[in-house]
Amino acid sequence: MAELYVVRHGETDTNKEMRINGRSTNMPLNEKGIQQAENLAKEIDMSSFDVVYTSPMTRALQTAEILNKGVHDELIQDDRLYEADYGSWDGVSEDELEKKYPQTFDENGFLLPSYINYAENAEDYEHVYQRVESFLQDVTKLGDKKVMAVCHGFISRAIFKQVTGISDISKVVQSDNAGVSKYQLTEKNRYLRFYARKKI
Repeated sequence: MAELYVVRHGETDTNKEMRINGRSTNMPLNEKGIQQAENLAKEIDMSSFDVVYTSPMTRALQTAEILNKGVHDELIQDDRLYEADYGSWDGVSEDELEKKYPQTFDENGFLLPSYINYAENAEDYEHVYQRVESFLQDVTKLGDKKVMAVCHGFISRAIFKQVTGISDISKVVQSDNAGVSKYQLTEKNRYLRFYARKKI
């Protein structure tokens, strides 16, 4: 049974400013984000992990490097862990978009799948689910390994969705920055152990 720990990156200025923080907003961690990652690092024994995957984006890779502290020689950058591409909406104020397109936000302030009808050159959620599913299948094939994946807010939600089989992504709230989730994966079954905890 593979154990998968999913870590959301630390805070960026785009997070702080409440802007859409997708694939095109390749921001580094801000001071708070660095501290969040360093605090989490104190709670994790990286030597207990067999493999560490990370999104290639700066904020995720930086978080992974802070957590790893040189323990693993290689952090595997996996394109399937890129944050969703919100196209022309990337970097735009959430408040500004919600006022103009209220029908594309759910009651928790997250984008609904229908946002794709308004944002130019944006990624369909179904495509995100497909690449996340591909990643989960590959992790499952590793067998009895302990795996870390450092990624993003929507990717964390998408992993939750794929593991639990929940149909409506709006039922899944976003992990806090540097939040951790744990799953167990077999060829026949998938289990959620905890979601968005601060410490492990």
